[in-house]
Amino acid sequence: MKKQTRSEARDAAFTQVFQMSMHEDDMDVIMDELLKERPECEANLGYIRQVVDGVAEHKKELEELIEKNLKQGWSVSRISKTSFAIMKLAIFEMKYVDDVPAKVAINEAVELAKRYGSEGEANFVNGLLASVYKEIS
Repeated sequence: MKKQTRSEARDAAFTQVFQMSMHEDDMDVIMDELLKERPECEANLGYIRQVVDGVAEHKKELEELIEKNLKQGWSVSRISKTSFAIMKLAIFEMKYVDDVPAKVAINEAVELAKRYGSEGEANFVNGLLASVYKEIS
C-alpha cells in the first residue's frame, strides 16, 4: 500500500470535519467509515484524529475567529459548509499543530477549496485565512 502524504491525510481530515458539521455522529463510527473507504489513512490516523478532535474541541473559538475576520456586511451564514469546514481545519492547524507552518495550512486549505468548493471559494478562503493569520501571529 502506498504511503499517504500529509496532504492526503489533511484531505481525509477535512472530510471528517465536514461530516461532523453535518451530523454530530459518534466520531468513532465516522473514523471507522473513513478507514473502510480509505485504508491508507491508518498511517496518519494520529494526525487525522488530532485535527478532527481539535476542531471539535475548539469549534467556538475557530468560528469566532472566522466571524471576526469576515468583511463588513458578511455573516457566517453566507459561507458554504465546505469553506467553513476547510477554514476551521486550517485555523486549527495554524494555532495548534506545531509541525505545520501557517503558510502550508493556508495553501493546503486553498487546494481543498479548489477541489471541493465552488467557483471563487478558494480566493475567499485564502483572503480570510490571511486575515486570521495576521491576527494570531
